[in-house]
Amino acid sequence: MPLLLVGTFPDTLYREYEIGYFLIFHNVTEIFSVIVSFSIFGLGYYSYSQSKNSHTLFLGIGFLVVGLVDFMHALGYKGMPDFVTPNSGNKSSQFWIFSRLVTAIILFVAIYIKPNEKYKLIRERVLISLGLLLVSIIFLLVIFFHDWIPTTYEQGRGLTSFKKNTEYVIMAILCISLVMYKRANFYTSKKQLQYYLSAFIVCIFSEMVFAVYTSVYDVYNVIGHIYKIGAFYLIYKAVFLAAINEPYEKLIETNQLLSKEIEENKLYAEMIQKSLREKENLIGEIFHRTKNSIQLVRSILMMQASDFPDDKNIQSIVEDTSIKIQTMSLVHDHLYANKDLSEIRVSDYLQSLVEMVKQSFPTSGIKINIHFEVEEGVLLLDTAVPLGLVFTELLSNSFKYAFPEKSVGDISIRFSFEGNTCHFGYSDNGIGFPNGFESMKHKKLGLNLAKIIAEKQMGGTLDIDGAQGFQLNLRFPNDLYKRRV
Repeated sequence: MPLLLVGTFPDTLYREYEIGYFLIFHNVTEIFSVIVSFSIFGLGYYSYSQSKNSHTLFLGIGFLVVGLVDFMHALGYKGMPDFVTPNSGNKSSQFWIFSRLVTAIILFVAIYIKPNEKYKLIRERVLISLGLLLVSIIFLLVIFFHDWIPTTYEQGRGLTSFKKNTEYVIMAILCISLVMYKRANFYTSKKQLQYYLSAFIVCIFSEMVFAVYTSVYDVYNVIGHIYKIGAFYLIYKAVFLAAINEPYEKLIETNQLLSKEIEENKLYAEMIQKSLREKENLIGEIFHRTKNSIQLVRSILMMQASDFPDDKNIQSIVEDTSIKIQTMSLVHDHLYANKDLSEIRVSDYLQSLVEMVKQSFPTSGIKINIHFEVEEGVLLLDTAVPLGLVFTELLSNSFKYAFPEKSVGDISIRFSFEGNTCHFGYSDNGIGFPNGFESMKHKKLGLNLAKIIAEKQMGGTLDIDGAQGFQLNLRFPNDLYKRRV
């Protein structure tokens, strides 16, 4: 609309401004453009360490070059103090052409640089070095070797054909970039694409203005610089969305999802805790009932044995059976105490079995010392129960038969872990076996039962020696069974 109005009513709207007023406007607009260019550089460069966005890094360093060249264009403008060499319309126009050409090429090349891909040359130091090298080349060409560059502006005649044709080439590159950007699919949002497309359109109109002006102080220059400010601002917004806004929006969205998941997890945790409490109560009740049932069986046996007080065989059988029942009952106590349904601590279990046997077979006039050398460790339920049966069988035999003529007796209990193998040792300094004694034929001692349990159920090997006192060594695997729960 501004171009159309000025072109339609040139007598009314076209004018040339005094150099003093125009330089103020020009300096303000160019400094603003330089600040926006450096801001784009800052966004792309300093956010790269976190975002790893190659696209915004390339654009940021590209606009560092544009900002530096624009700054030299402002310093070299006719009417400003001489910038190294005398200022002229041609000098500032050459800087301008380089700045616009670099802008167009950077925007076009950026199409092929995907945000989330890695490139060998897309590195901070490499791009900074190449950018500063390009700025140095442009500075040397315009300041010291301007004759190598075709003239772009002639005082009194206006723009040269080279300047106009170059502006048309820049417009063509921008038009191609506009189409290519519209087809690209690497944008973080539709809004970012809209900013880029709008920036290209405004840039095209800006170049169109600078292809038709006749004076460096006329109204076309004013319109062109306003368009340039608008285009740079739109590019800044697009880069800001990609480098800052979008990552923060994703972070906020992620935090919201995490907060929602945390609330859901709290709800699930409360449900799980409630379920666990219910299961703990249920397990406690199961253990309690199991123990009561076992004790009920023991009580029934004791009651039935009381009908035969003079039958020593029945009394002995009931007594042995009662010990075995209590041994299995103790396993349930330890499982519940440990809050583990699969394993129990060996040392605690053996200690409790010793106390049980002591209470079941009180000794009169005999002091029995029990020596423990038990490593800390755990056994699974399927291994602990048969071990307990073997142990109580041995311990009860020692209490009943090992020390008939002694006032002091010693019992040693050893248990150790070696990899997946367990070593259990038991010995006393009692009378041992009589001469010619065959343990497997003497069923009253129950050693044949212990051997069957050790070898068949525990998968171990059993060695017994009763020549001097009593000694038993049992080796069995600790990984024969698997955890039930």
